[in-house]
Amino acid sequence: MSIRRHRSKVSKVYLPSNSRYNQFLLAEFKITDDLLERFETNDSSDKLKPWQAFYQKFSEQLFTVCEETDIDNVHFIANDKLPRVRFNQEIRYWETDQQMLIFYNPEYHQSYKSHFDGAVRAKKISLLFLASGDSIRTSAASYHAKVRKTLTKLLSEVGVDASAVRLRDHQHLTYDLFAKDKGTEGSNGHTLRLIKNRYKATEVNLPEQNDTMSYVVASMPVSRRLLKRGKVNLVGEQNYGNFYQMLSDACVNSAHHYNLKNGAFIANGLTPIIRNSSNKPEQRVGELQMLGFDPVKPKNEFYCNWNDDHLVDYVQIIFAATQADIEDKGFAKFMETVDKSLRMMAKELEMTPDHEEIAIRFHQHLAYHFDQA
Repeated sequence: MSIRRHRSKVSKVYLPSNSRYNQFLLAEFKITDDLLERFETNDSSDKLKPWQAFYQKFSEQLFTVCEETDIDNVHFIANDKLPRVRFNQEIRYWETDQQMLIFYNPEYHQSYKSHFDGAVRAKKISLLFLASGDSIRTSAASYHAKVRKTLTKLLSEVGVDASAVRLRDHQHLTYDLFAKDKGTEGSNGHTLRLIKNRYKATEVNLPEQNDTMSYVVASMPVSRRLLKRGKVNLVGEQNYGNFYQMLSDACVNSAHHYNLKNGAFIANGLTPIIRNSSNKPEQRVGELQMLGFDPVKPKNEFYCNWNDDHLVDYVQIIFAATQADIEDKGFAKFMETVDKSLRMMAKELEMTPDHEEIAIRFHQHLAYHFDQA
């Protein structure tokens, strides 16, 4: 579906009516000896699972507080893995060596769930609060306030200082670039305002000191059509360097045509993790591809990374927003430009919109230390 941006008092983008919304808040803090002592029980002498009782008691206290504050979807995670949340019609939990993936449908699913190994002392506790319902984006501010209330009560009960807690608010808006070509009718207008501005309008104030990041991740499956377009023969040993070069050239040339200078083309099978950082712009950490972008002082670089010997299932294209991309206090113009760039790339690659997909996920992240709340 083409994005239309109308100029009135505030710019808007019109996205497909079947766009999906996600919001989750992640609170993290270290497991200290003092914290363990507060939860000491008779079961802590279990030689096989010495930390089982601590995890169990802490998670039960978390769930009790959530019941009192009407939080209906929360996960207690103590496995030192990176929590990642995605949409799915069915609840699914999937662990890799470094990631804790949680799939759910926010419109229907509610759960209290713990993820830990009682035999292992984790370095930190991650409390994952998942928004639910059918009005997630419009209710984002009130949900943030509800989570803060829940955390304040929980931290007081367990004796964790607020200064030790980092709170992150993640919001996603996901849709298919070719939704209209597949028969989706209708669209909804979005201003895509900054989180702090949306929250302030509903009298939910955020700390002055916070880290924000907004970006787009476009996932493009490596279809049989693309392989034929790149003249890839899957028989025998292969080198996919020329194929990836073809894709990246189409991606980067289209991005530069629309003055999108900060981004990445990733086709190495790793999971890209985007951070607000200027120190380490690109770094591989196990199964993760760390990418750092500075929205205030951007480097204006487009990183390309792939493995010639490995054919991935899909490539991921990242567009990082900068302060210069904020227009009318929102990202309508930025999203319109990303849309045009991806359509230009798809045309260059001779993609068939009614049979192929480019999934676009617009991310808005905000983080701060909880003692500043």
